[in-house]
Parts: sequence; C-alpha cells; structure tokens
Amino acid sequence: MASSSSSKPDLLYFDGRGRGEIVRLALTAAGIDFTETLLQSREQFLALKDELLFGQVPMLTIEGQKLFQTNAIVRHAARKGKLLGEKEPEITQIDILYEGSRDFMQGFSGIGFVLDESKVADIKPSVAKYLTIFNRVLKDNGSTGYHVGSHITLADVGVLEPVLAVVDYFGEEELKDYPDIEKFFKTVSSLERISKYIKEIRKRKNDSTYVTTVRQVLQF
Repeated sequence: MASSSSSKPDLLYFDGRGRGEIVRLALTAAGIDFTETLLQSREQFLALKDELLFGQVPMLTIEGQKLFQTNAIVRHAARKGKLLGEKEPEITQIDILYEGSRDFMQGFSGIGFVLDESKVADIKPSVAKYLTIFNRVLKDNGSTGYHVGSHITLADVGVLEPVLAVVDYFGEEELKDYPDIEKFFKTVSSLERISKYIKEIRKRKNDSTYVTTVRQVLQF
C-alpha cells in the first residue's frame, strides 16, 4: 500500500514476501490500512539499526509504538481485528492452528535462499502432510470453509499464506484431493479484504532481485 499519510501504520521490510508477508496479510485481514518503507541498501539498514530492538525486520510502527518479532506483530493486528476468538477453547485452538501454519510455511520460506525453485518439488511430502492435517481440521469444523467457527480468524490467515504458495508453485490442482482445503481457499480468498490483499498487496514470488537485495542488506 502506498500513501503519504503519516498517521497510518508503517511496515519496514524488503520488497518481497519473507517474514513481512504474513504481517501484510494479517494487517489487511484485520482491516488496518498501512504504508511500507522498503529496505533497499546496507546503508539504509545500518542507519535504522539502533531502532530495531533485535537488529531484525520486520518492524511495524503503529500508534506511536514500534513493534518487533513477526508473530508478535501479527497477533497485535489480529487482536485489533478481532481475529483471535472470543473465548476458550476457540482462542487456544486458533493459536495452535496458527503456529501449525508457520510450520507449513517453512518449506516455502527458503525458496531462492536454501532451496532453488527448480527443486521445489522436494517439499511436496511436507505439503501433503499439512494439507491433510488442515483438511481434517476444516472437516471437523463442519466444512464451513473456516478452521474455527464460521468466520475468518488468525488460523485462516495463517493457513492461507502457505496454501497460496502451494497454488503459486504447484497449481490449484494440487488441492483437488483436499476438498475442504479447496472450499477454504475459495471461501477466504473471495472475502473483500483478502481479495484486495491477493490482487493489490501480495508481493511476487522470491526472485533473484529480492534474494540479492536481502543478502546484500543483511550480509549473509
């Protein structure tokens, strides 16, 4: 999102997916409009480093507060957007499923860094494992198209990120053996905020430009 309004939350991250993508998705799902400051050089990063509590990005500046650590930022957005559930046991179930979605996403996160895109088929066994798990969770929830209850929660936001990656790298046909995942994908991606995220906000797949920039800025 691009805006000159200083009153909007601002996300500091690279011009790519990485750890910033789940933050973008959570903010959008929560209905929080935001701007972005893109890290593009080592000099820019070093000039900002004293602001970064752990010397890492993403950083979200919101309502005068600087937030760090990806999942803390995501949960902050989810609280504001009422995506964490209303009472137990659904609050804990949402949290469990969100954490599981992070394990699901891990295989895709290294593409371009530790895994060449030409070898992405190597992670198919892991993809099948998590699609099976989340398909079962969706079925156990009554095949509503959501993982917990009957409306979008942080669990759905978390699972959507790797499901989108599955579709990116393997095609939507990869979901055909998982009918409740298919329904989930169609249900959630058609929501107004999520549709906007997919069409307007979501970054491109990891490419050489993104990978090179990250390596140069962070020097690894």
